[in-house]
Amino acid sequence: MVNIDLVRQLLDPYDSTQTECDGLTKICSTVLNKHNIPHQPMAGTLTYEDLKFPIHLWINLPNGFTIDYRARMWLGDNESIPHGIFKLSDYPDVIYEGEFIEIEPLSQVIFDVLCLDISDFLAENEYST
Repeated sequence: MVNIDLVRQLLDPYDSTQTECDGLTKICSTVLNKHNIPHQPMAGTLTYEDLKFPIHLWINLPNGFTIDYRARMWLGDNESIPHGIFKLSDYPDVIYEGEFIEIEPLSQVIFDVLCLDISDFLAENEYST
């Protein structure tokens, strides 16, 4: 059985990365692999009412939970759109359709780059006039 509290503790900090669904799914999968937590990355479509995002990535856990920190990025920031780690059955108006994909764990360098806060980088490297 997957400990959802542990998964939240491990993954919630990466919600603040400036990544879209593909980058964050790769980050999350890498972290889950590092901790030997079984999971299945997915690619497909995400639909809510008349909004359909044609290419989306997320993660399914074996105990019926879904990991998706970017659904609201595409479908709107409201309570009827899932965010984080959740039971899909709690969101009956949201439809995930997709297939399993293989994601190789990220190298440490790529992982670190994806987790950079670009605003900090730009502030440190501003050109003087």
